[in-house]
Order: sequence, then C-alpha cells, then structure tokens
Amino acid sequence: MKIGDVNLLVPRIVGVVSTIDEVINAEKAGADLLEVRMDLLDRIEDVSQFFKDVRRSSSLPIIATNRWSKEGGSFTGSEQERISVLSSAMDLSDAVDIELRAAGRDVVIEKAKKQGIPSIISYHDFDKTPSKEQMMRILEEARSAGDLPKLAVMAKSPGDVLQLLEVTLQAQKPLCTIAMGTLGVHSRIIAPLYGSALTYGHTGKAKAPGQLSVSELRGTLDILLRR
Repeated sequence: MKIGDVNLLVPRIVGVVSTIDEVINAEKAGADLLEVRMDLLDRIEDVSQFFKDVRRSSSLPIIATNRWSKEGGSFTGSEQERISVLSSAMDLSDAVDIELRAAGRDVVIEKAKKQGIPSIISYHDFDKTPSKEQMMRILEEARSAGDLPKLAVMAKSPGDVLQLLEVTLQAQKPLCTIAMGTLGVHSRIIAPLYGSALTYGHTGKAKAPGQLSVSELRGTLDILLRR
C-alpha cells in the first residue's frame, strides 16, 4: 500500500500540521508524510488555498483530516459541514482520514475510491484501552470499510500498552495503532516495530495526548530500525 509515492511496507512518520511553518518544519525534521488537521486551521473557509500552499511548500504526500469533535477534534460546525469541508480538500490530497463511527464515513470513502486515494479509517478511545478482542473487532470493522485501520486508545497501565502491542502484532497489516497518554508515549516508537505502519508526531505542540515530536520519532526510529 502507498500514500502518494510513500510505500507503507516500512514504518512511516506522519507530521501533524495546521500551519505552513509546521509543514516546513515537519519535512526538515524527517517526516515521511503530512497530516493536515483541517479542524485546527485558523481559517477553515480558506482550506483549499491552504492545501495549495502546503503543496508549494513541501513535496511530502498529504493526508486530509478534519477530526470529529467526539474523537478529539476541534471542528465547530455541523457534521454535514465537517464532511463537506473534508471532501473539498480531497482533490488536493493523497489520502483521507475518516472516523469509523462518523455518519458521513461512507460518502468520504466512496469519493476516495473514485479519486484513487486510500482511506484511513480511524477510531479513538480517550477513556480506556478496550479488551484485545474488542480491539481486534474494531480493526477488522475498519478494514472492511476502508483501506487502513487506525486505532488509538488511552493507556491506563503498562498492561494496556502490552495488549495493544499484542493486537498490533497479530492483526492483519497494514494498520496503525497508538496508545495515548503518558503511559503510552513509548508506543509511538515501539508500535512500528510490531507492525504499525504509521506513527504521528508534532513540530511544536502536541496534537494528541502523549504525542512526540517528529524529530524525536525520526532519531529514535532510525536507531531502532538501523536506517
């Protein structure tokens, strides 16, 4: 599987961005891909222009995301508006992220198929880490809906992280898994060693609990993967 010209056969670092400075810094720090968080943009009405500016500022493939408020996002409009804004940027993107439980999920997935770009089907649990059986079911459901399932859960104990890593190792690939929170910080480095295709980093301020910087991820993964 590829996003743009980036093959996901090896773990890739995604720089999470919402400003052009972050775009430039993410590429300099060693990101392989960019996730444009549309819900964090200063002016959501200028989304198409922002994506064009990203294209001019960086050669990295773009994942379009307009995160649902129920799963940690900041978009303040209606769900119909959120899906419409997300869809408007897909012509300028190399992949799209849509939540598994979003009402407009299938509309986004169908457009992605028509455009020939992969869909990342995401599920975030900010309260807990579900059981291994539940996590496997979530990943299977997400895979049946789109191309790449993404599961992010809140780690309340080291055992939660171990459960997520076991699921990562056993589940069908490609996939993305993350243990959020202080106890899950190391999962952002370790999960790629167990089969997670993507790990997400910031270039200034964390966009999710426990998120590391792109430079921290790059330096550590280069050592562990001996690149």
